[in-house]
Amino acid sequence: MNRGWASIKVAITLCGTDSTCIDCRYNRCMPWHRSCLQDPSLSSDNHRSHVIISLWSGPRNCSTALMYSFAQRRDMSVMDEPLFGHFLEHTGAARPSREAVLATMPLDRPSILAQFDRPQTPHLFLKHMANHTEGWEEIADFTQHKQVLLTRDPVRVLASYQQHIQSPTRLDVCYDHQWRLLNSCKTQRIPLLVVDSDALIKDPENQLKRLCTFLDLPWDANMLRWKPGPRPEDGVWAQYWYQSVHASAGWEVPRIDQPLPEISDWSQDLLQLLAEVQPIFERLQSHSH
Repeated sequence: MNRGWASIKVAITLCGTDSTCIDCRYNRCMPWHRSCLQDPSLSSDNHRSHVIISLWSGPRNCSTALMYSFAQRRDMSVMDEPLFGHFLEHTGAARPSREAVLATMPLDRPSILAQFDRPQTPHLFLKHMANHTEGWEEIADFTQHKQVLLTRDPVRVLASYQQHIQSPTRLDVCYDHQWRLLNSCKTQRIPLLVVDSDALIKDPENQLKRLCTFLDLPWDANMLRWKPGPRPEDGVWAQYWYQSVHASAGWEVPRIDQPLPEISDWSQDLLQLLAEVQPIFERLQSHSH
């Protein structure tokens, strides 16, 4: 049964040298407490609560770059699409990495959720595709997380996505799932930040600062840069999708505004899909300002 996005308060954990923290007093702190004790920059009021961030993206939205950005923070662990295996098993969707994902990722709800309980840092960033909630009946599992929605103009999305997946569908591109997520959060009064991927690419520093403010995290300029190449957190599908981010060294601001791709040679099916999802994107985008 779908329990909806019920409002759940986030518990506050005291850490560092605070004598009121019973875990610290008895030397049985969780890993994120120990990080605070080892590094004073990770303690104080800025990091008194353990935050889990759920990013709900669509494909080709620069979500991996955003995951890499958060991975540069010393107070943050990241996880790449933890619901992907469950999604593939439930939907039967075809993906280049399907067999490798099903063979290596947890597929059942308890095993997936158990991963979120073992972070090595004060906070945890979960990169999701919004359609990975398809068939996940206990959406309340995520309601205590900080909710961020990353969306992008479908002309750019489809121009890139069709190079990897033939005949994409509405399920593939996630706009319906993002719209349902936004409305569920709104109905239940759960805070959610909508980020336009193109705005993030055009002005990364200010968009990242806005995101940190929403998450109640201090700004960290290290989020603007990373070392080229893969990261150990990359999913097994990285070889098919992550070439651009592996070649990058951070958020590289374009010198000029990039024009939208030409659509005159698109198939009728692709143009029909664009016509169906464009109004949904525009409604999502209206919440990003």
